Amino acid sequence: MSTANGMSFILLSLYRPGSIHPASLFYDELTTVLEALVLRSCPVIIGGDFNVHVELPNDPHAIRLSELFATFNIVQHVHGKTHVQGGTLDLVATFAASLVDKVLVQPPGVISDHAGVCRLPLLRRTVTMVSRRVRSWKSVDRTTVRRP
Repeated sequence: MSTANGMSFILLSLYRPGSIHPASLFYDELTTVLEALVLRSCPVIIGGDFNVHVELPNDPHAIRLSELFATFNIVQHVHGKTHVQGGTLDLVATFAASLVDKVLVQPPGVISDHAGVCRLPLLRRTVTMVSRRVRSWKSVDRTTVRRP
């Protein structure tokens, strides 16, 4: 659990080696983690090097990841090239209900062959105050309530 600007959130950092295509086990384990995170009552930020070319609409791995995100109502916020050889491999994703302003992506090749994905401003949720008057059940005259 992390806190920024007075708001608590869970940050899941993920790295999947890109030397081989993702196995079914990757999606199974990610599903298990997402099932646990969806039960939390705070925002979740998932970020890291997925090494899945999400920019390729016909790529079977991109399709499977997109379908998994859709199942959990997760929004992927990074668009554009995040690797010097092209492709969107580094992702930041949140559950759709999370309040995310914007994600800034530095050009790839500055620090490493991957782009730096940084500054994910979280917006504060405004709290709506509700005033209500509640009576104790002990103070209710039950005889009066029962009268027709």
